[in-house]
Amino acid sequence: LLYYFRKGKNASLAHKKLCAAYGNEALKERQCQNWFARLRSGDFSLKNAQRSGRPVEVDETHPKAIIDSDSHSTTRDIAEKLNV
Repeated sequence: LLYYFRKGKNASLAHKKLCAAYGNEALKERQCQNWFARLRSGDFSLKNAQRSGRPVEVDETHPKAIIDSDSHSTTRDIAEKLNV
């Protein structure tokens, strides 16, 4: 994306080129538009922006214990058991 941005191309063209190279599921056109808007604003950081709300903190031993007791647990099952 940065390559096409610096070449002065638009998000739509970048999306088409990336999908041609990596397949249609590489990313959505809207994601390209969001990245181009971010780049136009001067934000070249790859870090996610801060989100509102309290971050969820879980002791790492609890999910491990759940997985050890049932290796077929899904992430949804684990989240429900941990109340997150």
